[in-house]
Formats: sequence, structure tokens, C-alpha cells
Amino acid sequence: MTYFERGIIDLVKSAITGDKISLSDDFDWEKAYRIAKKHQITPMLYYGIKNSEITPPPEIAANIEIGIFNHISTSTKQLYELDKIFKVFDDAKIQYMPLKGTLLKYMYNKPEMRSMGDADILIKVEQYDKIKPIISALGFNEISESNHEFIWNKPNALHLELHKMLIPSYNKDYYAYFKDGWHLAKKTDTTRYELSAEDNFIYLFTHYAKHYRDGGIGIRHLTDFYVFLNKNQNIDKTHIEKGLKKLHLLDFYKNSMKTLAVWFDGEKDTEITDFITVKIIGSGSYGTHDAHIISSAVKTSKTVENSNSVKSKKMIYMIFPKYSVMAGKYHILKKCPVLLPFAWVWRFVTAIFFRRDNIKIQKNDLKLMSADNISKYQQELNFVGLDFNFKE
Repeated sequence: MTYFERGIIDLVKSAITGDKISLSDDFDWEKAYRIAKKHQITPMLYYGIKNSEITPPPEIAANIEIGIFNHISTSTKQLYELDKIFKVFDDAKIQYMPLKGTLLKYMYNKPEMRSMGDADILIKVEQYDKIKPIISALGFNEISESNHEFIWNKPNALHLELHKMLIPSYNKDYYAYFKDGWHLAKKTDTTRYELSAEDNFIYLFTHYAKHYRDGGIGIRHLTDFYVFLNKNQNIDKTHIEKGLKKLHLLDFYKNSMKTLAVWFDGEKDTEITDFITVKIIGSGSYGTHDAHIISSAVKTSKTVENSNSVKSKKMIYMIFPKYSVMAGKYHILKKCPVLLPFAWVWRFVTAIFFRRDNIKIQKNDLKLMSADNISKYQQELNFVGLDFNFKE
């Protein structure tokens, strides 16, 4: 780990633990601020600076202060909207289970320290017709439907993702373990459900692994584990390891926990922990575009014979997306699936006349899908203990 990377991690650690750290005068504050914005951890940078009584350059300090005010405002509005949703769900006897950031925000010292791009809540699909008017009455607009979510948004308030299942069904190896998730749910004294601490950790870790192998993951997702485990110190790690072994994630779990110990507990770094650290810091909150494309090619390579077949299959998919993808964009297909060929034609025509830049991007994406890039990415996944363990 470089001195600069250590400095970023130490500032994050200070924010979470309150420990005071020191940085040299030549610490690159401009780069640190760029990374903090990219990873959505500006509040952790702010509180790390305050706890350590460090004085960054005036312009950087001003930008960080603006950032923390924005994060506090956003976080306050998000939690306010979530409280309203939970209340109306309870009143209407809607069965629901908050997921990921909707729970993790409350585990941090200050909720704004844990930024949240969207709020994830698991629902019963058979209750969705009852849920729609309730959410609409709260001022939310229905945006789209994906494989595993109904997506809603309330401008300048909350982006809401109502999950049909814990893991998308196209992540076949992970979905095989979780299914829709309700068999793991435990009822509270209302219509709200929750996962046990152990199953919640397994789910959070699987989500982290999914993003890591699909293109990258951010700093805050690893800090989530540190905060979560400190809030659940009596957690049954044998249960966790048993579950992660079934998911083919045990080696990656051990490597990630070793990395966490290097970050927060002073353990000596290794080649693997350095690799994971560089990968995470270089990724941003949800990875890079190029990594997503190459990762998708690696996944496809599991089902075809060679790299040329990967490109051919991806080209066909670009021109003729699956019904589930098209139906999420053209809602009429949900009522009339037979219109799918016409939707493909319409999409192709509009791309030629109105979205030519997208065509250029897709051409560049195909160039990324080289045999060398696919092989290198596969080796990098295997190095940390990951793979795509399914066939289409």
C-alpha cells in the first residue's frame, strides 16, 4: 500500500473510530478530494480531518465543507422519506424488509457518513398492485422495472428500489443460494421483516462480491463490513463461513477480511491485500465502465468457445436486447410481448438518427473484448478468490 493510499484509509478510519492520525505536509489533498467524491465518502474525509485536527489547503477545506452540508441535507431527506414509507407499509399491512444502506446508515456514528445512492427494500411481488398507489400517494414516480426491482423516484428526495428478490436471477450462482430471500426473513412485531445478523452479513458480502467481479466496488462497501461487525460482535462466523463456502466466496471472504484488518487493525499488508486495495481505490463507488465491459465479456466467455464468439454474442445482444431489458424501457411490451420485434426496429432507428454517440461507445466496448483483456481479468478474479460459477 502506498503512502497516499494509507493516508486515505487512515482518514476513513479516523472518521469511524475517532482515532487521531497525522499526515505529512506533502499529502496530495486534491487527489484525496477527487477520490472522496468518486467514492461518495466526502463525509468520512470531513470527520477524519476534524477528529485528527488536520488543516487541509483552504480551497480543499471549503469544498469538503460544502460536500458535508450537501450530504447532511441529502441524508436527512432520505431518512425522512424512508420513515414515511415504513409507516404506511406497516399501516397497510405490506410485508417488507429494508436492505443494505437503509440499515447501514443507522450503524455509522452519523448517518450522513454512509452515503446512499438509492434505498433498497424487499417486497412481496404479489403485493405490488397494492403498493403502487401507496408509493404514488407519497409523491414518488414509477420509473422502470428491471429483472429484480421496481424502480421509483421522488425528485430531490429519494431514489427507491423495491426488490422482487435479493439477488438478480441472472447472477445464477448467487441467486441459487438466496432465491427471492423471503425464506431467510424473520418477522418483527410489525409487517417489517429482517435478516439475522449472520444472513445479513452473507447478503452484504455477496452483494460486494457481485459488484467486485462485475467491474469494481468502492471504499465504503468495505468499511460497511468494519462498522457492521463492530455493531454485531457476537456474530456467528462459523455460520457465515458455511454460507459463503456454498456461494464459492470463502476464499474471497478471507482475502477481503485480511484487507480489512490491514486497513483498520494494523496488520501487515500482503500481495493480495495490496491488489484488492488498489482495485477498490481505483474503482470508484461502483467500478469503471471499461471494467464492467470486460467483466461482462468474461461472463459470456464461460458459455462460448472463443473470444470471437464473445464479440459476436455481445454484438447480437447490443442490437437485440433481451425481452426483460426491452420491457423495462418500453412498457407496452408487458401487455403486448409480440411487439418486441417492432421495438427492436424502433430502437435501432432512433439510435441511428438520435444517439450516434452511443453507437461509437458500443464500438469501443467491442474493442475492449479482446482475448488478452478477457484472460487478464479472469486471472485477476481468480487471484483474489472469485469466478463466475455458472453457465447460461
